[in-house]
Amino acid sequence: MMLDSRIPGVFFLGLLILTYPSLGRMWTTVEGSRSEGKLLSVEKDRVTLEIQGREYIFPISRFSASDRTFLMKWKSEPRCTVCQKEVGPERMQAGEQVFHRQCFRCLVCERPFLDQQPIRRDEWGGMVHAEHFRKALNCGSCGRLIAAHKMKPIQKFSDGRVSCLPCLKEAVSDVTSLEAAARRVRQGISELGFPRPTGQLSMKLVNQNQLNREVERLHGRGSLRGLTLTTFRTITGGLNAGTTFSHEVWVLAGLPVVECLSVLAHEFGHVWLNENYIEMSPPAVEGFCNLLSMHALKKETSKLADILRENLQMSDDRVYGQGFRDMNKKLNILGWPGLVRDLSTRRVPLSERRK
Repeated sequence: MMLDSRIPGVFFLGLLILTYPSLGRMWTTVEGSRSEGKLLSVEKDRVTLEIQGREYIFPISRFSASDRTFLMKWKSEPRCTVCQKEVGPERMQAGEQVFHRQCFRCLVCERPFLDQQPIRRDEWGGMVHAEHFRKALNCGSCGRLIAAHKMKPIQKFSDGRVSCLPCLKEAVSDVTSLEAAARRVRQGISELGFPRPTGQLSMKLVNQNQLNREVERLHGRGSLRGLTLTTFRTITGGLNAGTTFSHEVWVLAGLPVVECLSVLAHEFGHVWLNENYIEMSPPAVEGFCNLLSMHALKKETSKLADILRENLQMSDDRVYGQGFRDMNKKLNILGWPGLVRDLSTRRVPLSERRK
């Protein structure tokens, strides 16, 4: 169980551009690969670009010398947090962020913010008056604030969830997309030494209501994003003696690709634990599976992946959050091979569990 696209190659010409074009500019990496992207922000040693409609975060050191020069100049000039254009002396400020007066507006009522008014903000720059916060909705995946009166019908799922348009654009809503995501996850965890399951594994997309009902039937807890159901079949005597496995992985439909990868990695962790008869406490089990989620997320450079990684690290949930942090400490000491060996000492075959 779990609480929670190929990235375009980044990367021009060595041309230094001193103005910010609305359609973006070409970028190049130190390796020479090129890509066009719109610059969104430069914070400390990281830069956020919008490439083909998605936001990606890269270290500044990844870019060519001319790009780094451009980024440092761009960063030194006061920029409106909303439109990213230069801000003159007529500006509004909230914390360290500055805005054009015409950009400094509430998503809900669309009126400008006044001096000293309390504001609620999201990770994506969206802002509302504090008193309008309850009138705004949050994307179920990235947390982006959404003005309810501006939502399109396709942004509302039948189970009550809502999605922002960027997450909806990458939603995994069919089996073909789900299988493509699963192939990427299998490749990633195979690098850690985890083999493909020996038993048959099927996957299906479900809505939140279906997941909740099944979790309740299993006496589980939480509003989950994924679920693994494993069936054991043991035959004694004869030529076909032994235990076979059948796994069914449920994944919440409509998750953006990055979140779907994280959920699948977590659920494939359950599959491995089940096939190897590993018996541990719930925090250890979910913590281990979240290690695989983190491994999948570390391969992604989108801003959403960054937020999901932080959510894993900072979760105050006793099982999923503390369990992850405890297992991550073990991983840092033992490494993946050592951790797998340690977990393998916790094998409790079915025959012993029934005693």
